[in-house]
Amino acid sequence: MSAVIYGKYNQEDLDLEYDMRRRCPHFAETFAAMDVHNKRVISNFECQLDVEFGKKQGEKMDIWPGRGGSPILLFIHGGYWKAFDKNMFSFIAERFVEAGACVILNNYDLCPSVTMDEITRQNREALAWIYKNAGSIGGDPGRIHVTGHSAGGHLTGMLMATEWAEYGLPFDVVNGAVPLSGLFDLEPLRVSYLNADLHMDKDESDRNSPIHHIPKWMPPTVVAVGGGETDEFRRQSRIYTDACREAGFDVSYLEVGNHDHVNVAGEYRNKLSPLTAALFSQMGL
Repeated sequence: MSAVIYGKYNQEDLDLEYDMRRRCPHFAETFAAMDVHNKRVISNFECQLDVEFGKKQGEKMDIWPGRGGSPILLFIHGGYWKAFDKNMFSFIAERFVEAGACVILNNYDLCPSVTMDEITRQNREALAWIYKNAGSIGGDPGRIHVTGHSAGGHLTGMLMATEWAEYGLPFDVVNGAVPLSGLFDLEPLRVSYLNADLHMDKDESDRNSPIHHIPKWMPPTVVAVGGGETDEFRRQSRIYTDACREAGFDVSYLEVGNHDHVNVAGEYRNKLSPLTAALFSQMGL
């Protein structure tokens, strides 16, 4: 019998819990299908592409401006911090732009070219830029909401764990959050196949695990995950929900249908989805 390396898992079983290309055989087809929607959202709505929010190569964002004083939605893409791009997720903007929101999708530099610490820093800089420039993009700096899928869900958690005074921002700059399929404890990933690209040691894993950095204040938050995701992904969302509730915060747990890790992101396009409804409710749309 193989040795247990994390929880109840040996190396092979732990790797399988987090290997979405093996667990979701429709992986490539799903993203290919979404590309039609990505192109439509860019062509049908006013948007500003590749706006720089910093000096690093990956520090760019796509912006669908609001109507003046609109709530702002920041979406952070996933890809295990080592793959993907904001332009693969433009479809997410559609329903929210239609409803009158300002929507922003940001990029960040990827592992192994940068560290997890740097990725967290870049996403914090993105939010600081949004707050400071909200008026020029038709948004309300007092109504910033954050969501993200997978690695983006993790980074949503890290934004809420930020000491915003260090960026010259109010402590309550994030007005609401919906991390989807997030990774809140990076330790199992550190001991998985993924660390060949992430290069985390134990200290960096701990520094960048939201489960170890429950903030002193949190906005209303819905921690969402596909009902058909792996045991580990659902566990990650449950333990974060429980920790936030124990700290006294308004945090709810949502399993989205029977969706797996890949197709659950498509629910952002579904007006009737509980995922979309949670964000609409937070944003007052």
